[in-house]
Amino acid sequence: TLVKVKKSSTLNQEDKLEKSKLNNGKSASAVKKGSFLLKGDEANTERSLAVNAYLHQLRKKSTSTTGSCSSLNETVGRKLIATREKDMGPNVSIFYKQDGGLVITSGNGVFMHDIDGNDHLDCCNNVACVGHSHPDVVAAGCKEMANIQTNGRFLNPTQQRYLEKLLATFPPELNTVYMVNSGSEANDLALRIARAHAKVQGQCNRPEDVIILDSAYHGHTQALVDISPYKWYQATDGWNYHPPTTHVVSCPDGYRGRVQLGQTEECGRLYAEEVEQVVRQTGGVGVFIAESIVGCGGQIVPPPGYLRRCYAAVRQRGGVCIADEVQTGFARCGTHFWMFQQHGVVPDIVSMGKPMGNGYPVAAVVVRREVAQSFAASGIEYFNTYGGNSVACAIAEAVLDTIKKEKLQENALQVGLYLTQQLNDQVKSKYPKWVGDVRGNGLFQGVEIVQNGSKALIEPYPELTKFLVDHLRYDRIIVSRDGPDENVIKIKPPLVFSKSNVDLLVSGLLTALDAANSLGVF
Repeated sequence: TLVKVKKSSTLNQEDKLEKSKLNNGKSASAVKKGSFLLKGDEANTERSLAVNAYLHQLRKKSTSTTGSCSSLNETVGRKLIATREKDMGPNVSIFYKQDGGLVITSGNGVFMHDIDGNDHLDCCNNVACVGHSHPDVVAAGCKEMANIQTNGRFLNPTQQRYLEKLLATFPPELNTVYMVNSGSEANDLALRIARAHAKVQGQCNRPEDVIILDSAYHGHTQALVDISPYKWYQATDGWNYHPPTTHVVSCPDGYRGRVQLGQTEECGRLYAEEVEQVVRQTGGVGVFIAESIVGCGGQIVPPPGYLRRCYAAVRQRGGVCIADEVQTGFARCGTHFWMFQQHGVVPDIVSMGKPMGNGYPVAAVVVRREVAQSFAASGIEYFNTYGGNSVACAIAEAVLDTIKKEKLQENALQVGLYLTQQLNDQVKSKYPKWVGDVRGNGLFQGVEIVQNGSKALIEPYPELTKFLVDHLRYDRIIVSRDGPDENVIKIKPPLVFSKSNVDLLVSGLLTALDAANSLGVF
């Protein structure tokens, strides 16, 4: 089999240093923030000017029809931005900052409503998994909050009732829960638990070490930034950041990564060899952590057999395997309740957050019992003041019940299949030169925008990607872009997304691509 081997979509060290010099020491990501006139695109001033002029006209048109860029949204938005920048940290990000932001005041189902009363189709909010302001979720929270919200060390039947329902969604091996408040907190705790179990087992030489995927993101605590290259590459000095206990392997991208064999067992085997090599060279590491689909890395679906091989290699020397389901869990993939189940593996630890409370702060870590016993063996008591409080559990229970009652797992499967079909048949078929890859499962998908998509040499196209995202925003369709080259449109809407919502998204994307084509500068 011919294996296409090229550098990873994340730049290698030499490329990073060279690009850093070109951008006066700033990372590529750091220069891409803000207005469309990217510093990295100064060589193409004609394109920048044409695009800015077009988007300005589109914005004026949106304003004249009481769109999201109306004077009220922009006036209030700019005041809020000024206040926010005065009161909050200077590196706290804001969506659509360049034109006054987007002032969202309410939401319902798959729509968010701005201060002018306009509806925006939400295609990027996997947090509100059962839809914005779901009445059952709101009622459950209000009812329990009227009763009490107190320290999680008091007994409350709501918590135990919820935990039994939650554990019923897992394979029987995963039978013990720790409650926390956020995805970052869940991953931070998962890391502690995994390292403790690796030490107790005593089979690996480096129980503190962690194998991670390039461009991964697992959270914002220091321990998690140390295993999140996605954050390293944003820093002005991040090209050389490499914690000694962290081992980075290639993101298993079968489209534009090091091995370009698509969704094949051979692709999975070749990428897994990197993990196997790290285990051999170190004599065993304590932890392997990966998302079941790599979200911030560009919606990368690991090829068949990849996770099975990685898990086997790490476990052979006493390591622990963590599935980060913070973004992908709770029925989003459609075929299963948890995305890791698509890969035919059972992790030692699973972390979850975001959609668990439909936006309310609640998260958890689910582990095998023997792993929990190793964590307890240290003698250190574990408690979490708010983790698993009765209000959080009442809301989380309502989310779980709603997923089942409204058959949202089945909806994610059917609508997800329709979304994939429409993106391929309507969008990619019309613009194969730009739409390189459509990938994902259920309602967690990505569209990679490239140059020369139909040729052998494929390069990312972040400038066009940003134009498409901005164009959709003025059509009141909200998507995000991500990936190491910021050229992947992420689609991860609430699970109540419908086929008619897909049609609206696809129509908007086609309109944006048509506009890009007509401009003649891309």
